Amino acid sequence: MAFKIEPTMGLIVYLYSIKHAKNLKQFGRLYYVSKRMRYALLYIDQDRQTEVIKKLNSENYVKQVVPSHLNELVHEVEGKNTLDEDDSFDEDF
Repeated sequence: MAFKIEPTMGLIVYLYSIKHAKNLKQFGRLYYVSKRMRYALLYIDQDRQTEVIKKLNSENYVKQVVPSHLNELVHEVEGKNTLDEDDSFDEDF
């Protein structure tokens, strides 16, 4: 049996009350909950993105759902060569 990595994406879910954070476990992997700022970071499968966002927006305890752009940033940094193309690098340490 081969291990297959599924592409995931993060969702930042702003809540009216933190007591509903446990309900988010049915939508994906609940990674972090901020009590002070009342948001939760949720990881979901990328192919289920639109349906999960629709369901979350329909819940009465959810204020706003924002997709995380962390995956885009990682790909942008991975494609850049280290010192060859960087003109701002100064060799005087």
